[in-house]
Amino acid sequence: MPKNGRLRRSDRRTASLAATIAAMNNAASSSPNILDAAQACSAAGGIESAVGATARTRFDVASRRLDGERIRSRLSGACRGWEIEVVETTGSTNLDLLARLRENVACTPTVRAAMNQTAGRGQRGRVWQSQPGDSLMFSLAYVMSGGPADLAGLSLATGVAVIEGLSDLPLSAPQALGLKWPNDVLLRGGKLAGILIETVPAGPGRIGIVIGIGLNLRHADDVAARIDSAAVSAASAPSAAGASSPSASPIPAVPATPPAALESVFPEPDMSTVLVALVQRLTAMLDRFATQGFASFREDWEAMHAYGGASIRIIEHGRDILHGVALGVDGRGCLRVATPQGERAIASGEVSVRLLDPAPGVQEARR
Repeated sequence: MPKNGRLRRSDRRTASLAATIAAMNNAASSSPNILDAAQACSAAGGIESAVGATARTRFDVASRRLDGERIRSRLSGACRGWEIEVVETTGSTNLDLLARLRENVACTPTVRAAMNQTAGRGQRGRVWQSQPGDSLMFSLAYVMSGGPADLAGLSLATGVAVIEGLSDLPLSAPQALGLKWPNDVLLRGGKLAGILIETVPAGPGRIGIVIGIGLNLRHADDVAARIDSAAVSAASAPSAAGASSPSASPIPAVPATPPAALESVFPEPDMSTVLVALVQRLTAMLDRFATQGFASFREDWEAMHAYGGASIRIIEHGRDILHGVALGVDGRGCLRVATPQGERAIASGEVSVRLLDPAPGVQEARR
């Protein structure tokens, strides 16, 4: 080394190249694709960029995985007393936790997330369309005092917590998030997430709750294609009563809300980071709901109402039963609708809500 302690330019280049080659050799031992990346980058005159490309690839792979250790570490403060479970594959996280509550109603509050659910479900028994790494799917089990009547508005409060959790992330357009009554989270009018709540008795004066969340992280177009394929299969399948019979009257299909994906406002979403943000808000919501009910969430829900002031159609069993203007919700979480005959309150159940005139300006009112 020269007396002044500095490397000559040529020495620095040699040292840099040696370090780069060493890093590539180390990476190649665990990732064969590094050789292809190095050849491509070398041909373009940039060997060092191969290492960067590999690092980006590894980050992309990691962002599509659930890191149980990191998740538990980051939730250890906000979720004291909660069991955090991360599994590779299961049938349904909701069914897993329902079975656990039936076995032991005194079980610890639990979050259970899975990379892959082979029997994931949405509302009314629909299959949740997902691919590992492209969707985040998890459930929470919680026991609170009261009965079914005390859970009025819980799905709406859950939607508020989901939007609050997503808004804690560095989204490019958090104002594009909205809620569609009673249990959908929208992004620019498309369905970003769905909520499924199921219950079991938990002894006198207590009820066990399982909340399932499915959220699209990436590839909304692929989700749309799977939904269309499932709809075609369902329409072509004969019913138990014989759908091919001339007297059969098939139920008209309800147009699906087009899917949306978080990546449009949060590029390269990391599954573990998104899960932590949501769980922090959801566990706090459950504690608050257990003592205050829906009343403490009503104002927030109405501020997030994507269809507020819009003309809507209420659909039951595939047929329109009511047209009107969405006003908001009442203290029980029922949808308030203005009609020519006066205001109506719609309870959740076998009904769906769609915009009567899905103009872009209405769908994206929260953009």
